[in-house]
Amino acid sequence: MVSDPPIRVLFVDDEPGMLQAIRDYLSIVHSIGVDICNSGAEALTREDLFGFDCLIIDYEMPDIDGIVLLKEIRQMNTDIPIIIFTGKGHEDVAMEAINAGADFYIKKGGNPEELFTELAHFIRTGVSRHRAEQSLVEKERRYRAVVEDMTEFVCRMNAEGVILFVNSAFPKSLQIPFDTLNGVTFYSLYPDHKREIEEVISLCDPDNPSAQLELPFQGSHGKTIWHSWVIRVIFDDRFDIQEIQAVGRDISRQRELDRQGTILRELGISLASSSTLESALSFSLSAAIEIGGLETGAVYLYDHTSGKLSPFLDQGPYRAALHRLYEEFSRIGDEMILNTGDPLYMSMTDLHRYESRFTALAFIPIIRYEEVTGWFILASDNLIEVPYEIRSPLEGVASQIGNVISRIEAEEALRDALIESEERYMQLSETSPDAIAILSGNSVVYLNPAANALFEVDSPDVFIKQPLHDFLDTDLQNWFHEILKTKAREKSPRAGEGFLKTKNGRQIYGELISVPISHAGEDAILLLIRDKTSQRMQEQALIESERRFREMADLLPEPLFEADTNGKLTFCNRGVFALLSASHVPGTDITMASELVSAQEQLRFSTILKKVANDLMPVSGDFIAAGDPSDPRIIHLSLAPILRDGVFSGTRGILIDITENKRYQEKLHHMIEEKDVLFRELHHRVKNNMQIISSMLQLQEEYITDEVILSALHDCEQRIDSMALVHETLYRTESLAGIPFGQYLEDLAQAVTEGFATVRDIRTDIDVGSIMLNLDTAVTIGLIVNELMVNSMKYAFVDRPSGLITIRLTCEDEGCKMRYSDDGVGLPPGFEIEKISSLGMRLVRILARQIRGSLCIESEPGAGMICTVTFPKQAGNI
Repeated sequence: MVSDPPIRVLFVDDEPGMLQAIRDYLSIVHSIGVDICNSGAEALTREDLFGFDCLIIDYEMPDIDGIVLLKEIRQMNTDIPIIIFTGKGHEDVAMEAINAGADFYIKKGGNPEELFTELAHFIRTGVSRHRAEQSLVEKERRYRAVVEDMTEFVCRMNAEGVILFVNSAFPKSLQIPFDTLNGVTFYSLYPDHKREIEEVISLCDPDNPSAQLELPFQGSHGKTIWHSWVIRVIFDDRFDIQEIQAVGRDISRQRELDRQGTILRELGISLASSSTLESALSFSLSAAIEIGGLETGAVYLYDHTSGKLSPFLDQGPYRAALHRLYEEFSRIGDEMILNTGDPLYMSMTDLHRYESRFTALAFIPIIRYEEVTGWFILASDNLIEVPYEIRSPLEGVASQIGNVISRIEAEEALRDALIESEERYMQLSETSPDAIAILSGNSVVYLNPAANALFEVDSPDVFIKQPLHDFLDTDLQNWFHEILKTKAREKSPRAGEGFLKTKNGRQIYGELISVPISHAGEDAILLLIRDKTSQRMQEQALIESERRFREMADLLPEPLFEADTNGKLTFCNRGVFALLSASHVPGTDITMASELVSAQEQLRFSTILKKVANDLMPVSGDFIAAGDPSDPRIIHLSLAPILRDGVFSGTRGILIDITENKRYQEKLHHMIEEKDVLFRELHHRVKNNMQIISSMLQLQEEYITDEVILSALHDCEQRIDSMALVHETLYRTESLAGIPFGQYLEDLAQAVTEGFATVRDIRTDIDVGSIMLNLDTAVTIGLIVNELMVNSMKYAFVDRPSGLITIRLTCEDEGCKMRYSDDGVGLPPGFEIEKISSLGMRLVRILARQIRGSLCIESEPGAGMICTVTFPKQAGNI
């Protein structure tokens, strides 16, 4: 922010005390710089008198009083603030001071502080007003300087259109004296457009105060000057027009360029469509005359034979005078000037020696292949000379002619070549396998033999008697009518397909190709007709096959899809949409195969797609389908590569919704786990119950003294422990389906051995391997082994310090074999298992039959006993 400069005042008074007091107060309290002066004469002689911001003058002074000094100062400076300071309080003194030019009047006396405060207030008020007026004057000066230096026109007028102010650029453009615009109306400058100006001003309002318009001014030299104005209407508080301001510029040059550009564009279009040299030169000459405002023109071209210039065409009045002027120009030898190939412009001064009516002349060369082919000669009897601003456009018009002449000659040569080659084309069409017809207008003028055979006619007369469109179906008839239109003939070849009928009514499917040609020098149409009936049938069969395939695919309950090499879906059956309708979020579209699965598994899916593309082998896997995460659908996806000619071209996949299966499997798994726990608990309880029974038998033994009964109870106890041991082993195994029989026999042998507490060293050698037996077979074999070991412990090792029991179990394809042996005393002579009445041996025989096995016992005195049990493999559920 710029602060105001400090205030400086000059105090003129003959009382030193008053001067000093006021200076001290104003400088200390109000920061106002004060210079003092003791008399009016001294004040008038100061060179810096008007360098102060304010003057304070005492009314009564001995040499010159305050009123006289005030009047003297006002004659020299009417703007500086002046305050009269006096001890008189008469009203006539105050009026005299004010009338003499004082800004303020202050009476001495009273409270000094109030007096000095009022004085400071008047000083600041006067200085602020003076500075504001000075700033306004400076701004006005700068504004006028800027306005005067503007190249645009500035015009201010009142509500009636009377001009109040214009800058120097406006009358300079009008080429009239500056003073002639004072007091005239804006409308009088454009008399033919007064109503248009008034209408534009009337349409302005406070919301849209501006408008723009273009106006022509007729200059004193007869030339039209175009002005573009932006008019702004200033409204007062009552919305009445207070003032009209306008800013304008001279657009005559731009309008002239636009006019020339329009002429040149129209000339370019005309030249593009010109097919003869005469029409092209006529268009160009007319454009040159219009651009330059030259009334008369002619075109001279060099004759190829004589090599001389000769008139080709002319336009405008006084054409004979123009030709005479050129002959005179040539006669006196000036034609040599044209040999340079440069444009030549002649003014009225140059033409006075030719006694011609023309006052301006232009020779513009026509250049072709860097050689002068001819000349444009343009003349005027109104212009003093050819204006410089139109010379370049005129030369531009002439520069196009050389290219146009080359094009026209090339087109004429091409037409001749086409006519010459037409006969060759006709000969080729006679041997063409495709049907060919030539139409001139709406008539068939030629039909090759293949067309005769296709339509089953003998000659083109049939087509002349019966229009060609009668042989076409509705779609081809509409296409054919479009071809016959003039505009359609000018386009490039066009093709159509549809059904045609032969003369005998046979229907064929054909492709028609129309080619615009020239036949006998006239526009014509060549029709190439190809019989595509067999191809159409094959396509229809393919479409039908595709339709059946899609229907079959849609009928399949499993979702099917195909994707290209980039993973973009190319086919989906209805099953995919059915799956997505149940799992996908509505309102979203799926375009990529990876979008069939959830976002978390799209990376794994893309990896599998790449694996299929690389290995060219089918791949499958389970995924979570895309859709609502709160209700996920599990799908089994099988992918296979699509190979075409041995090249990978995409992937084919099938989706199976296994959500319910997965849920059922999980439920079944939970049920199996529950049953496994229950079965284990059951086996544990059976084992406990059997141990309770065994314990009860042991208690009963305490009350029995009969050795026979005790032995029987002990055998029962041993058998119960054998069966309990099976349930305990099954309880401890990971799977309830089978019992690890080796571990079971080890535990059984240990239990039997411990049951017969003797000092003999009885060892067991068990070799079963990893054979697993089901519960029934394990219990049966265990009881057999238990009975055999009990029998060996009782009878085989009597009076012997040690013994060995060997157990072997093997399984092969034909069945299983359990071999039990001991190295004891052997069986008594004449031992037969079928005749033995002991409970143990009878039990062994019965148990062997329960597993559909055979039992064999062998023995030699002093060599021990061998028992072999053979049973089928199914009985053991190996």
